Amino acid sequence: MQSLKLTRQDTWQATARLNKCFLIKTINALSVAGMLVTLLSGCPQNAAAPGRVGTPTCLACHDGRSAPDKREFLDGVHAAIDCEDCHGPGLGHVRAGGRGGLLIANPGESPFGHTPALCSQCHEAEVAGHALTAHAGAKAASCNTCHDVHKTGAMPFSTPNKTPLGNAGYQKLCGECHETQTEQFALSVHATSNVATCAACHNPHLETTFTAPPENNQLCQQCHGGFFLGLDTEEAVDIHTGDFHPVDPAGTGASRCVSCHMVPLRANNQARSPHDHTFNTVAPSDTAAMIAAGLAPHPNSCAGTLGCHDAGTPGSGEPFDLNSIADNETLQALYEQIGLIPEKEFQ
Repeated sequence: MQSLKLTRQDTWQATARLNKCFLIKTINALSVAGMLVTLLSGCPQNAAAPGRVGTPTCLACHDGRSAPDKREFLDGVHAAIDCEDCHGPGLGHVRAGGRGGLLIANPGESPFGHTPALCSQCHEAEVAGHALTAHAGAKAASCNTCHDVHKTGAMPFSTPNKTPLGNAGYQKLCGECHETQTEQFALSVHATSNVATCAACHNPHLETTFTAPPENNQLCQQCHGGFFLGLDTEEAVDIHTGDFHPVDPAGTGASRCVSCHMVPLRANNQARSPHDHTFNTVAPSDTAAMIAAGLAPHPNSCAGTLGCHDAGTPGSGEPFDLNSIADNETLQALYEQIGLIPEKEFQ
């Protein structure tokens, strides 16, 4: 009899067609066809369900000797579920000796297909939010890009405990894709003082990926509106921005925190441009120096950012030309005057 050879692609094609919860309950035969049908449960099951062998059996091989070590899973945030809740019944895989990873489902091999549907069984809101983000729309990141359920903290690398990552962890995680931003952030006072991480401002499970809207300053006021600087009133923001700027962050963009402290790194298509993550203001003299050197200038904290001294935005202040050395020198004088105004705390 000619032996039946199955590839991982065969496995996924079969399970994609037959991944229905009610089928699992009716399968008793342990033929090859039966094992393929039971590969994915489609919903959490118990260890006594047909074709399931239980987590202890899985880890008897996945101990680093016969197969990759997954024992860290027992100390992790997902320890309450079984291996087969995500990988499907493993009896066929076990009887085949685990050869080639066949006869078992591996959701990581279909990150934008099966993985979100699988994770949504427990994390419905997070998966639904992520589906609306640019990460998902561009197929740049799926659940298992940032998470490994086998790890203690469900991150793609081992962490000492189940608590949220510190700055070093986020630098490693987010820096895989956002290298420039994480390198800049590491230089910021937020990181060096260890008072904020990427997650303080960003949530990749939300459509905007922000924890609060930056347009009306609420993002920054989560911290700077109360216990630090007290920038929670229009009067406080007015003092902070020199006592002569209009305050209309949600309208014209005037006195919007991120316009001064997170300037876009290119003048065109600013909505899609990376922004400076050192949170330092950028002096107009820096722009003047770029122009003098024959370089294309990027916005500074006084000009070039949409809504700040912008001829196209009425009410955003007297317009200045980003590409003019003379205009940037004028702005530099004002910039230096603002720097001489003492901060005032409003508590």
